[in-house]
Amino acid sequence: MRPRFIALALLIAPLSASAAEVVWDGHYRARGQYFNSLSLSSTNTNAEGAAALIDHRLRLQPGWLMSDKVGLFTQLDLLPYTMWGDEAIQFSDPALGDDPVLLTGAVQPPTTDEGGSTLQNIRVTRAFAEVHTGAGQLRFGRMPVEWGSGMLLNAGNAANQEFGDTVDRIQFTGRAGQVYLQGGLETNAEQFVNESDDVWSVTGSVLYQTEQAGIGIYNIYRRYDYDGETFGMYTLDFWGAATAGPLEIETEFVAQIGRGDLGDGLNDASINAFGAMIDAGYTLDRIRVGLSGGLATGDKDTTDDNFKTFTFDRDFNQTLFLFEEPMPTLTPTVSNDNNAGRDTGAARTGYALSNALYVRPRVGYVISDELTVDVSYFLAQAAALPEAQADDKGYGSEIDARVVFRPFEHFVFDGTVGVFLPGSYFSNYTDDELGGEFDRPAVGAQILGTVEF
Repeated sequence: MRPRFIALALLIAPLSASAAEVVWDGHYRARGQYFNSLSLSSTNTNAEGAAALIDHRLRLQPGWLMSDKVGLFTQLDLLPYTMWGDEAIQFSDPALGDDPVLLTGAVQPPTTDEGGSTLQNIRVTRAFAEVHTGAGQLRFGRMPVEWGSGMLLNAGNAANQEFGDTVDRIQFTGRAGQVYLQGGLETNAEQFVNESDDVWSVTGSVLYQTEQAGIGIYNIYRRYDYDGETFGMYTLDFWGAATAGPLEIETEFVAQIGRGDLGDGLNDASINAFGAMIDAGYTLDRIRVGLSGGLATGDKDTTDDNFKTFTFDRDFNQTLFLFEEPMPTLTPTVSNDNNAGRDTGAARTGYALSNALYVRPRVGYVISDELTVDVSYFLAQAAALPEAQADDKGYGSEIDARVVFRPFEHFVFDGTVGVFLPGSYFSNYTDDELGGEFDRPAVGAQILGTVEF
């Protein structure tokens, strides 16, 4: 549902008497996080202690409906991921001398050293048009892209998502009954306009969708050009989901196969990577139980030109710690504005689920229409590692408890607390420069307060 707030369009552009109808989606989200400690250590010389922060994001998604056939849509992020307290306005009081620096009690949008605005003030992240013809829908511009469970293509529009997949594309979607056919051409990277050094893709999908079930195949052929050298990669994504009374099940499988020259001496390189997920949930009165699992292939030989590691989309969120925050995160020798007081040089995992075999059982209870609680257990190990590390596949395990509270329409409180127990993949690792001893559990919490519209 898209409430219509015509007056708010003045935030974007003035309206004339013949202006289009304006529709709005979006949300404001404040997120608080506490971790102790992402270093997974209390004895490493560079280990950090407890860390906490709160950040903003106001996402506006206005659309201008010119008619029932033509529309324009865009997405703007205001103060995206700007931390509370950044930037405090400071001044020196002449009466107190040159040295004292006082806070005025005010903050301002982030600025450069020269006083200019930064991308943390406002980002226009998407802008595209839709034309509804008699044969189907034509869409063109910089648009979000999503498919299936979101393990490969994810628009990232939920309050707890941070990245989002966006493409510059021309796309046409037609429909025959319950079957949807889509084809698109997109530019993924434009380099020098007078040279053949671009990255582009052709996409096509077939989807059968009803209220109770869906099944489809998404195809991508991507071509990389590097000074006369080319690399082609084909991606096949199969997705299916069904609902039968209290039972829901969803699965997705992705294969990526490619070969060619990638430049910088990477000739005759190849990609053979695979990923899969399955999720099943069952609701019995107020009790909800579920089980999910997945695979992202890894690589036993990271020194050759044959790449086998698969990476899930960064917004395919499963946990609070593992594959959501870089670990171990340490303190730098010298803290400055560029490193923000953190060093990820020894990090073994980052923002995306990759090279992993995981399982995630969960149980929840619907206390009321407004309040639900869930507890999940996440266990993962590396899918493949070099022979020298073969005994250290265990990433570890994580227990998360989540509360979602909707006391009023348009407002959501979402809180999660968790503990991560590192496995041998962390505890047996020593960085040549930053040391080791990454064997301590980490505890943390995340709170989201979201107003949706």
